[in-house]
Amino acid sequence: MTLRTYVIRRILIIIPIFFLITVLIFFMVYAAPGDPSRMLVGEKGRVPPERVEEFIKKWGLDQPVYIQYILWVGRLLQGNLGYSFRNNKPVIVVIGERLQLTLELMISAEIISIIIAIVLGVIAAVKHYSIFDGTASVAALIGYSTPNFWLALMLILFFAENLRWFPAGGTFTQGISFPTPFHATMDHLEHLILPVTVLVLGWTAYLFRMVRASMLEVLGQDYITTARAKGLKERVVIYKHALRNALLPVITYEGFSIGYLFAGAAVIEYIFGWTGLGHFFVEMTNLRDYPSVIGLSVIIAIMVLLSNLVADIAYALADPRIRYD
Repeated sequence: MTLRTYVIRRILIIIPIFFLITVLIFFMVYAAPGDPSRMLVGEKGRVPPERVEEFIKKWGLDQPVYIQYILWVGRLLQGNLGYSFRNNKPVIVVIGERLQLTLELMISAEIISIIIAIVLGVIAAVKHYSIFDGTASVAALIGYSTPNFWLALMLILFFAENLRWFPAGGTFTQGISFPTPFHATMDHLEHLILPVTVLVLGWTAYLFRMVRASMLEVLGQDYITTARAKGLKERVVIYKHALRNALLPVITYEGFSIGYLFAGAAVIEYIFGWTGLGHFFVEMTNLRDYPSVIGLSVIIAIMVLLSNLVADIAYALADPRIRYD
């Protein structure tokens, strides 16, 4: 079976999985406490009954739940994720406005974490049982065990409140007119440093342990011993033969980690006032803006499914021994 055929089959498998996820998302939100007609239109007693009735009929809330789901799926297939009543905008528009901020945060943290974890993981595996290996392993254990929300608060307290090196939150300094786009960009990057640092510390710790363990396993394989016996330079053995296979578990895990990374980013965004999708999700959940919660959950599901597909393709390209039968 060719890789192209495998990808097509994977896509065909993803489609029913996606619709199953939409069922779970819709019915879980439907089962949440509260009356959408009251919460989305206004407080009870402040909205005329005829307006509430109009709202209920417009969005099909008077229909059985399975009919509501069918109507919602029909709108979803047309690219309509619903209407955010708290923002007075379509959900897709609000997501588009905030997507860039979340991508900045997640991609920056992901790239930095992968680079640091691979470098430190390889060195720790090559220098197994050394002082560096022990120190890095203990540091990784501490970083992995530390709650990210606590770490975020400590960084704000130390670097923002005490030292005043970085801003405590937000995406830009409020009340300032920047003379050039460059100054605005630099101010934005200053606001990005602390939230990215929190994500990098936790994520690097986990990836480091994975790279180190995988590298140690690969270095014990017979073909590595054979490569060394042939007189190949140690650098060639490590980086050409061992590292490629050691990264295969990392590639697989990265495909499944998007949802976990987004969940972590949501907490960090909310703490730092970084108005991305994570902040939006937490805010709309608290306000019970159900169309926004459902719409963003669907987007997250799509991201996770696509990242899994990309991880499978990358795994196949990294390891030519794989055959999809």
